[in-house]
Amino acid sequence: METHPRPLLSVDDLTIEIGGANVVDGISFTVAPGKVMALVGESGCGKSLTSYAMLGLLPPAARRSGGTIHLGDQELTALSERAFRKARGKDISIIFQEPSASLDPLTTVGAQIAAAYRTHHKVSRAEAYAKARQMLEDVGIPDPDRRLHQYPFELSGGMCQRIMISIALICSPRVLVADEPTTALDVTIQAQILDLMKKLVTERDTAIVIITHDMGVVADIADDVAVMYAGRIAEIAPVHALFEKPRHPYTALLLASVPKLSDAPKADLATIEGRVPTPNEFNAGCRFADRCPLATERCRAEQPPLFDCGGGHRSACWHIDRMAEIHGRAA
Repeated sequence: METHPRPLLSVDDLTIEIGGANVVDGISFTVAPGKVMALVGESGCGKSLTSYAMLGLLPPAARRSGGTIHLGDQELTALSERAFRKARGKDISIIFQEPSASLDPLTTVGAQIAAAYRTHHKVSRAEAYAKARQMLEDVGIPDPDRRLHQYPFELSGGMCQRIMISIALICSPRVLVADEPTTALDVTIQAQILDLMKKLVTERDTAIVIITHDMGVVADIADDVAVMYAGRIAEIAPVHALFEKPRHPYTALLLASVPKLSDAPKADLATIEGRVPTPNEFNAGCRFADRCPLATERCRAEQPPLFDCGGGHRSACWHIDRMAEIHGRAA
């Protein structure tokens, strides 16, 4: 009988409120050690807010109004801010999407990496710098002795992203959250960053949650995918099942909008009609209903649960049996 590893990260019914509206509404997923969960969807769907909640870094306007987040047996949402500071960086860490905005331009990269290590370990400055140098080697930065003493503005975007990864991984966290880690990088550097993340996950058995809108990145690195729309999970599945047979209209149309090498030259790009609703426009039912070609009155009035489609594949759609119509439109 096949055994499944125990989840390392468990997000259960997470709800985040801003101004009285649930901008993240009942999100649930798990990630096992050495596995990668991708959260995907259009801008504004709640991906980054979900990631910030995992780190206890929600902005002042947002508050968690329900649900729990567990890292192993530890409930992160029950921690005090002081206890969360001890866990943040050591047990769970994050790679922010803008290294140029996250790194201190007036401090050498060596000092920044060493400071992250000394926050959680009682070691000397020399020991911390030796650890920082080793991390630069681990993430593939050449000439680490020289790079330690350089400033972020002296390094390329790809190198700065590797510095961010070094800071995030120097304390060997059990869970790594990567918020758009390849944004604004050229395709060559993007591939190097993804290869690096896969290598480090394999070697350290870390669980990764990667936040992205790039379906190419998802196909390359993810084991499982949760497709978010307007604060809810529309579909969640193993990556191969999602790409081969999406079971939610939004997912199918999202995949159809990705340009392909086989597309005719100058062919019109496929799009999803309409726009993502704002929180004050959310209806009582499926939030994709106003853009969905399969929508009925029931869709607008009743929120669909996540139906089990088999094999770990679940979809929040009342009309899963009509998906052939969507596939025909997207062909």
